[in-house]
Amino acid sequence: MVMGKVVSNRTYSWHEYLTASMMSVGVALFLLATDSSDNKHTVETTFAGVIILLGYMMFDSFTSNWQSELFKQYKVSSVQMMFGVNLFSCVFTVGSLLFRGVFFSSLGFLFQHKEFAFHAALLSICSAVGQLFIFNTIAAFGPLIFTLIMTTRQAISILLSCFIYSHTLTAQAMVGVAVVFAALFLRAYCRSQDRKGSK
Repeated sequence: MVMGKVVSNRTYSWHEYLTASMMSVGVALFLLATDSSDNKHTVETTFAGVIILLGYMMFDSFTSNWQSELFKQYKVSSVQMMFGVNLFSCVFTVGSLLFRGVFFSSLGFLFQHKEFAFHAALLSICSAVGQLFIFNTIAAFGPLIFTLIMTTRQAISILLSCFIYSHTLTAQAMVGVAVVFAALFLRAYCRSQDRKGSK
């Protein structure tokens, strides 16, 4: 939301700020929850790790807001946006591999291991299809809805992982999940009330 304000000068309603804050708190509670009975796993937060995480959050939120602006300003299609993003990614990756001197050894590995090449191609196809959904979502509904969808998906993935692999959930983690889903329901309720009020 901060990037939406900075990049697009967007304004948000009070319930959007409230639900975004609730989701942030809920996810933080869930991710920072530790089982005190499990002493072999220690939680260590380094300064570099926090900086990298903050950088990721900043660039990730900037990207979807900037893409939304490009969709509005230049009327590009999802395929054009995907081409531009992936072209830059390819140039950046090839440049990085050449700079480190591992470009040709990477190609050699690809041609030597056919199963790896198949998995890489399959992953690329799945990624391309996923990107089409991402760009269509941003173009149609905006970056805030996209962020909510991704946060919900991540919360459900983590929750399913806990159940599938029998990880124990602490009380703090359960409160975090409850806060995230309460925020989602509150957002849906407030939006339905806004629609009723505008009719």
